[in-house]
Amino acid sequence: MVQAQNSGIDRFLALKPSEINTVEQGPYEYDVTLKWQNLDALSGDRISCNAICGTYVTGIQNDFVAWKDVSLSDIRDLREKPTAGTPMPTFEGFTYKQYDTGCLTEDFYTSIAPEHRDIAKWLVSDALQMQGLAWYVFDSLEFNREFIPKMLDHYDIKFENWVTFSSRYQRLLWSGITRYNNEICAVVKFESCYNPVEMNTETLSFKGRSLYWGEMWISLEDKQVEYATMFEDVVFKLKSAAFPEEQLLDLQREVIFDKVL
Repeated sequence: MVQAQNSGIDRFLALKPSEINTVEQGPYEYDVTLKWQNLDALSGDRISCNAICGTYVTGIQNDFVAWKDVSLSDIRDLREKPTAGTPMPTFEGFTYKQYDTGCLTEDFYTSIAPEHRDIAKWLVSDALQMQGLAWYVFDSLEFNREFIPKMLDHYDIKFENWVTFSSRYQRLLWSGITRYNNEICAVVKFESCYNPVEMNTETLSFKGRSLYWGEMWISLEDKQVEYATMFEDVVFKLKSAAFPEEQLLDLQREVIFDKVL
């Protein structure tokens, strides 16, 4: 009996992702939760803690994606499950091409209220990483064999009037299989332990480093992401009206994409 079970597992672990057909029968919907907190980097004292909940829709005709039902709430810490927050109607109808590099420009976000554009850039870039890794990197993976994509080796990502993120590397590992949403999925872990990040505007400036890690559950039937989670830790020196003498801060983010439709 054990031998038969192992034989079934081996069949999935021997799959080559490049031979799996990508099936786009969307639209697909993901429940998205983004939590973040700002801490004093030395004392650990909490300065603020917030959460965004919303729905990300992908697989729309002509490679469009959209956001809806986005809300903002205060939470005590990252362990707390957000409750119904304040609706953010500025995100309703926020639709764009899935791989539009225009997301790096300020004009891309003109439909979003200025005070919410930092959140929009987080959501757009997190969704882009989730789908991008599944579509462009998964094909290069083999079970239990580490992979470091060359395209993310010393690669700069610069947002207009926002952050410049310098990707030093990303390490990925297909480490196992699981069942989710009634599909057999590859468990793909990823991490990057040092990436310079900086920002300079008229109102604030900061410079520091980002490290992040997480995992994705990618269907071995159609290569759709069924579940993804990432944790990011950014330590930086901030100079602004609130911190004119510079303050060493620790920004921690947790984001989850959970496919529900």
